Amino acid sequence: MAKTEYDEEFEESGSGFSRFLFFVTPILFTVVLLGVLLTLFNINVRNTLMDFGSKIPIVKNFVPDPEGTDKEKSKEQVKKQEKETSTEATVKQLKEQVAKQEADLQEANRQVTEHEGKVKELQEQLDSAEQKTAQQEQAAEQEAYQKEVKKLAQLYAQMSPSKAAAILGNLTTEETLQMLSVMSNDSKAAILEKMDPQKAADISIKLKDVNSSEDLAISALQSRLKKESADEASTPKTNAGLDDAQLSQTFSSMSADAASTLVLQTYKISADKALKILKAVDDSTRSNILAKMAEQDEKLSVKILNQLISK
Repeated sequence: MAKTEYDEEFEESGSGFSRFLFFVTPILFTVVLLGVLLTLFNINVRNTLMDFGSKIPIVKNFVPDPEGTDKEKSKEQVKKQEKETSTEATVKQLKEQVAKQEADLQEANRQVTEHEGKVKELQEQLDSAEQKTAQQEQAAEQEAYQKEVKKLAQLYAQMSPSKAAAILGNLTTEETLQMLSVMSNDSKAAILEKMDPQKAADISIKLKDVNSSEDLAISALQSRLKKESADEASTPKTNAGLDDAQLSQTFSSMSADAASTLVLQTYKISADKALKILKAVDDSTRSNILAKMAEQDEKLSVKILNQLISK
């Protein structure tokens, strides 16, 4: 059957539309799919495309500003300003706290310094008071000492010159000088006339060089100590200790009670002497003494016995 011209045109027209749909359908599907995906992921495609177009030369002149850019920028600026304001407020608050702490620290240091100053001042006052008290006590002692010296010198002055000279002759030169220094000139002259000429001459020379009563007191004390030391060194020692026989005889004649008490007291002063006594007596006397010692102080008696055995 022969095709008419209309049928041929229709077939050609249908074939072209089919090809158009063949190419357009995938594109439409892709566009719709992208639109759905972009909607799901909340991506602003328009603003993205406009932003991309604004970067192309010449084209950027025809591309309007993306919708919402100003608002977003405004929001970002507001957020940025709020953040900066918050940061500045935080920094300001921290600075205020630091300043307050520094002020508190300075105040504490000031109080510590003030307290130390008060303590130092009180310590100085205490030291000064103690020094003053010591000086007053020393002055009182010196005054009392000088009163006694004057009383004694007055007593010598009331004696006959010969008796006073005899007594002062047994004192050291410094002690005699101390006594004569507080007497009247008449009493001095009367006593010096009756003294040994050599000693009287020495004292007369020293009388004119007298400085103070305190120096005289020190010199007198030193001379007395020196004289006593010399006398002690020149005196022969005649008191020799008891030998073992004498110790044995002495403690054997004593009662056990008295001997034990004496040994215990001696041990507290000198352990060696107590042990020497126990070694000197005979066995019978020693046993009686130890028995009585144990009754008085068992612990100390055991200690003494151990030392007695070990030595």
